[in-house]
Amino acid sequence: MSSEHPMPPGRLGMVLPGGAARGAYEAGVLRYLFCELPKNLGYAPWPDIVAGTSVGALNSAFVAGRDAEGVQWLSQTYRDLEIPDVYGITYADMFRTIRDAFRDEAFAFADPEPLQRLVFSHFPRKKIRKAIDEQGAIWIVGATDLRTGFQVLFVDMKGPPHWTPRPGVYMVHTQIRSIHTLASASLPLLFPPIRVGDRLLVDGGLRMNTPLRPVIRAGADRVILVSLKRQSQDTVRVEQSPNLPFLVGKTLNALMLDPMEQDLFDAGEMNALIEWGTEHFGAEFARKLHAEHGRREVDVLFIAPTVDVGEIAASIYAERPPVVRGALGALLNRAAGAEGPDADLLSYLYFDKEYTGALEQLGFEDAKKQEEAIVKVVAPDM
Repeated sequence: MSSEHPMPPGRLGMVLPGGAARGAYEAGVLRYLFCELPKNLGYAPWPDIVAGTSVGALNSAFVAGRDAEGVQWLSQTYRDLEIPDVYGITYADMFRTIRDAFRDEAFAFADPEPLQRLVFSHFPRKKIRKAIDEQGAIWIVGATDLRTGFQVLFVDMKGPPHWTPRPGVYMVHTQIRSIHTLASASLPLLFPPIRVGDRLLVDGGLRMNTPLRPVIRAGADRVILVSLKRQSQDTVRVEQSPNLPFLVGKTLNALMLDPMEQDLFDAGEMNALIEWGTEHFGAEFARKLHAEHGRREVDVLFIAPTVDVGEIAASIYAERPPVVRGALGALLNRAAGAEGPDADLLSYLYFDKEYTGALEQLGFEDAKKQEEAIVKVVAPDM
């Protein structure tokens, strides 16, 4: 790199995607990064920029606030969680939902009040404000505008964002509150849409479940991306009847998980372009590309489940099913009808400590196995 035109120092970013109950895996990764790894590093490697969508938005609040105690609480909550702590569904709710659908009224199958109480009571507002206003952190939360279908990126930072969003994306510079994270996690049909200002919002994962691009555009050149899907899976599967749980689960995968691979591909393509330009035109190529277009090489560390999440959900449900009756029990039993890696719908809805606790521990162990790679990203000068 030319000493006459040094590249401005980059920043560490973190991306936490959505995945409903699968978000327990993220909590385990966060527990390792910010509660265990500091014992070896001597400090907590908080990212400069963090972005979250859906359950990732809820989890990212504690990262944005650089709140180690909050991360511990989050992990413990997933280890103690019971389904009524997050949502409830009764037969009356189901009849009301069908009725409201024919009345042109907003409707949802689940009662969101338990989740809302949980988020409102533990949202680390003061710590978030200190991290952003005094320490220069950036927090990005994605949601989907129900009326237009556009992505809405709420950006909380000291000054206005300096980058231009892609077409179909609204960027709103604001102080992110708990209501924004709940809107980001409002999965259509399960939870009702949430109004924020003049916008009616639903789950951000419908448009951009893995907000890697905004983190890069905000200035990150090293990114930890936590996936909620096993990175590589066998392509040969036992043939599964395309019943309703199977179709819904695979649809959620298509909306919320698979687009992440495209974002990673795009980042790799940009890296290849910069390497090519530097090889042919010198280091000045990279400097000018960053100065004029905000693009730079990005090192993305991918942390993903080493065990298929659908298999975990199906196995635990079969061995230790939760004590839930009525409409909710019927829904879970129906979702558990698929087996092995095709039990995707169950893996999203199964907010029970037997499952979420296992995922949280898996996230911790998977992150621990990558300690050497993590240290290279969070502390490249060590």
